[in-house]
Amino acid sequence: MAPTYYIKRGNLSFAEKLILLGIEIYLYPGDKICLIGKNGCGKSSLLKVITGEYELDSGEIYQNSNTKIGYLTQSVDTSLNISIYDFVLENFVDKILNKHQADIILSKLKLNGEDIIASCSGGEVRRAYLARILVAHPEILLLDEPTNHLDISTIEWLEEFVKTYDGTIVCISHDRAFLSNTTNKIWWLDRAQLRKSDQGFKQFDEWQEQVLATEESTLRKLNKKLTLEQGWLNTGVTARRKRNQGRLANLKLLRENLRSKTERLNFAKQKMQTEIQADAKQSKFIIEAENLSYAYDNKPSIIQNLTFRVKKGEKIGIIGANGSGKSTFIKLLIKQLAVQSGKITHGTNLEITYFDQHRIELEPQNSLQQILCPSGGDQVFLPGRTMHVAGYLKRFLFDPKLLTTKVATLSGGEASRLLLAKTLINPGNLLILDEPTNDLDMDSLEMLLEILAEYSGTLLIVSHDRDFLENLVTRTLIFGQHQIIDMIGGYEDYQQFLNANNKVIKKTPVSVVAKESSVKNGQKLLRKKLQN
Repeated sequence: MAPTYYIKRGNLSFAEKLILLGIEIYLYPGDKICLIGKNGCGKSSLLKVITGEYELDSGEIYQNSNTKIGYLTQSVDTSLNISIYDFVLENFVDKILNKHQADIILSKLKLNGEDIIASCSGGEVRRAYLARILVAHPEILLLDEPTNHLDISTIEWLEEFVKTYDGTIVCISHDRAFLSNTTNKIWWLDRAQLRKSDQGFKQFDEWQEQVLATEESTLRKLNKKLTLEQGWLNTGVTARRKRNQGRLANLKLLRENLRSKTERLNFAKQKMQTEIQADAKQSKFIIEAENLSYAYDNKPSIIQNLTFRVKKGEKIGIIGANGSGKSTFIKLLIKQLAVQSGKITHGTNLEITYFDQHRIELEPQNSLQQILCPSGGDQVFLPGRTMHVAGYLKRFLFDPKLLTTKVATLSGGEASRLLLAKTLINPGNLLILDEPTNDLDMDSLEMLLEILAEYSGTLLIVSHDRDFLENLVTRTLIFGQHQIIDMIGGYEDYQQFLNANNKVIKKTPVSVVAKESSVKNGQKLLRKKLQN
């Protein structure tokens, strides 16, 4: 089969920075390629070369004359004064003929075609751009972070769309689960060179580790010193250090212990209420919500009759569709919203730190050092100790040389890392993170995973990153239409629960507040709370 597009001996540089060095790529129908690399390494630049937006310094490019290329960029125009329908169908001669396909895509992306782009949120505009490119159905589809601003159900729909796509797809994403489920080839852009594998992302960690181990061995034989300045030590956290297997084993053991305790309560039904009350007295609940309800204006309650307790030291993941009540629930817990019905009780000496990317702003003209040391000096005051700001920044994958760099020059991912670094200086004993994984590359996600796993306080985290939650949380709260499911375990446990209980959920009356359910296939006990 002949390729529909290729580049041979491609070179690209900006000023003195080398972006691409002698790369060769071939695109064939059916290729589902994940493009991996650190923030700023040139991934988006490579996509722009393929689209023709950037011109190579040298090299050979071939594109089949019948091949259309579509590109989903990260940058969007939020000021367009046209409807989503007009935007999505703009390049079609017969708009009526293609409106049916547009309706299907817009429905899956939870968009109203009649809405005006300029009146939409940034996330809705981003989804409109995704709809536009999917409806166009080009032979080569380039996706730059397609899962941003998508909830989990929509991400899972997009996975199926990508897997059955009959053209070629090249995808940049930090969502490990999405890449694992959709890709059959890997491009790894590393220090201007493009390494390729004919295996999908599921094999990336193992393959990357083998590549770097071989390189390290070669460098040692050549008596070359491995230093940060040479770039090797900063090429990939995941490859140089496998995920902490001991920590993951302990997480699984903790989940099983929690299930075992819950199971004993389930079997002792006659004594259940007594045991629960006794457990509540002995446990250190830091937040208790009882019969909590909340509604906006005259609309149906977004939260109704919810009883929820947070125990000291828990790590709780919160997932659900956009608009399902996740942010409302958090704002009730931290008292940004007043309780309408029911009550919320906070434990004594509760110190809450809330990370909200839409609320916290960084002063663009301040340096990184000024952001982390607002009172001056060069020391970061962590709980129980101090640390030089350069060392602290290094922990968040910043080069210490960037201390005096202004915030305005940072990329979106770097700004997110800096916000996290600032937040985690003094996280208190209850840390609430709302979508902290947005704009982070895989190395940054791995760094954050390690830090949060070591955090000794109580954690509530809202995220659509299934892999991240699966490897961090002990308990998951799922917001869905007319129900909230509160269960022990991570995202995979939730999936098994749905598979085993799908029929039960559909037939269960929405008036039921809480039920205990045993999952036979996995011998796992999960707790389910349903709400109207």
